[in-house]
Amino acid sequence: MPSTVKGFQELLNVSAGRQEASYYLKGGSLINVLSGEIYLANTAIWQDKIAYVGKSEKMVGANTTIVDARGFYLCPALIEPHCHPWEIYNPVNLAEASLLRGITTIIYDNLFFFVYLGTKGFLKMMDLLDNLPARIYWMARVIHQSPDINEEHIFSIANLEELFSDPRIIKIGEINRWPLIVKGDYSLLEKIILASARHKGFEGHTAGCSYDHLNVIAAAGAESCHESITAEDVAQRLRLGFWTMLRHSSLRPDLPELLRAITEMRLPTNRMLFTTDGSRPSFIAREGLIDGMLRIAVKAGINPVTALQMSTINAATYLGMEKDLGSIAPGRQADILLLPDLEKFIPHMVLSKGKIVAIDGKLSATLTAPDWGEIGFRTELPRADFLKNTSLFGVPSAREKVFPVINFVSTVITKRQDRLLKQCDGLLEREDDLLYCTLIDRFGKWVTNGFVSGLGQLDAVASTYNSSYNLLVLGMDRSSMALAASEVTEMNGGIVLVKNGQVSFRMPLKIGGMASDRSFATIVSEMKYLEDEVRKCGYHYNDFFYTMLFLVCDFLPGLRITAAGIIDVKKQQVIVPTQKLL
Repeated sequence: MPSTVKGFQELLNVSAGRQEASYYLKGGSLINVLSGEIYLANTAIWQDKIAYVGKSEKMVGANTTIVDARGFYLCPALIEPHCHPWEIYNPVNLAEASLLRGITTIIYDNLFFFVYLGTKGFLKMMDLLDNLPARIYWMARVIHQSPDINEEHIFSIANLEELFSDPRIIKIGEINRWPLIVKGDYSLLEKIILASARHKGFEGHTAGCSYDHLNVIAAAGAESCHESITAEDVAQRLRLGFWTMLRHSSLRPDLPELLRAITEMRLPTNRMLFTTDGSRPSFIAREGLIDGMLRIAVKAGINPVTALQMSTINAATYLGMEKDLGSIAPGRQADILLLPDLEKFIPHMVLSKGKIVAIDGKLSATLTAPDWGEIGFRTELPRADFLKNTSLFGVPSAREKVFPVINFVSTVITKRQDRLLKQCDGLLEREDDLLYCTLIDRFGKWVTNGFVSGLGQLDAVASTYNSSYNLLVLGMDRSSMALAASEVTEMNGGIVLVKNGQVSFRMPLKIGGMASDRSFATIVSEMKYLEDEVRKCGYHYNDFFYTMLFLVCDFLPGLRITAAGIIDVKKQQVIVPTQKLL
């Protein structure tokens, strides 16, 4: 609804045909996701809102821009209800990729930005992103992905109070440490109550959660979950009252299996959504975003209108925005696609906020990125000369010993593998199938050392791109590891690959060591190069970036290398403690 009486009157005047429309989309086939129909209808737009849908042309005047929509479907723009805008890309270049694919409303996760910038800095960043032609909203985390000694300070009640008062924060972000909810953790429940009092629901992240534990998460008020990996998972979540996001990402390309909940189990779709979660840029370039999921769904036999409902009005209803978004109807926001067909879902034209922002795969709107350094993104890392000490990258031992190796059995899942390792010069030596593995605190206060297997034969790779935001280093050779680590520090965060004792690849990640300020196309090219290089070295899983991202977390099964040491996630035990440096 317009914010002033004058604006309200103007909208109604256009609707009634007493005033000229800004745009008039003429002759298109309207996809009505409210009624489930497709029929010929014209659409009149006043400023950023839809004023009229029907046959009248009374609102067409000399100053009205007429768009010939004959031969096209008029479709509400797509909504991405859950994504993480720091998967090497950043909020601006991800918005660019989204707009070109017909997504005009995006719900971003704030975790990385909030941890780095604090409350004031993050609120400032939101303000600077308001000028984007896409609609950006946020889900706010209330705890870290993994335990952090500073998390009670970062995610304090006072900080969350300030965040929750901002209308651009619409949900609590996924709570991946769901066992805390099951245990009734006081601090976490206090934050959920605070969010509820501010009318903010919360997302579940129930990977590995049993049906009985799902009951507890539902009782705590979780509104949604995006962690289904089978059709039965979808059914369980629907039965317990969750909005269920069907996910298709570079890590979990599960949509064909999840669609069986519709095609075989015949479950209703009114509480199902589509999400691409945190897909890699190269995957997006190849497979698309929500548009790619629509292609998969229709090919699997889903009615195109049903598929579009799941990615428009269903998402808007879940977000509490159905009065403004998700459909083409009077009074709604003028976010509209002109689609040539209902098979490829590649838009000919994208309108967002009442303006044409893309035509035939090219942006017609300007996306201006903020000055990331001015906002406060300065990557903290140890000094380069400190990292050149090769002994920093080894496991100290006075004799040979049995050591718990982190054995990769998939892209991110690991198992414990106890190995008897020899000692040389006070450090354990790797065997041919192993890599040294080191996690160094970004402030230089501690280091955790171990070994991994199953990732090939890498000379060395060092990366600040991981879910702990510290410096992760893997390699066969400790000298190469030291070189890679010091190079990452020299370029203030990013990823460095060393081959044959020489730096062969650099990817600067100037935005806190996690995201690039380069164009989306450049990021895709850089990531493809690194992926090809690690495959040449024997890495054979589907996503090396996700391997690095989640090796340091504590919410997936197996052994992990963390700030506490090498831990057994299932047993909640520290197997090898960290070493203090300061």
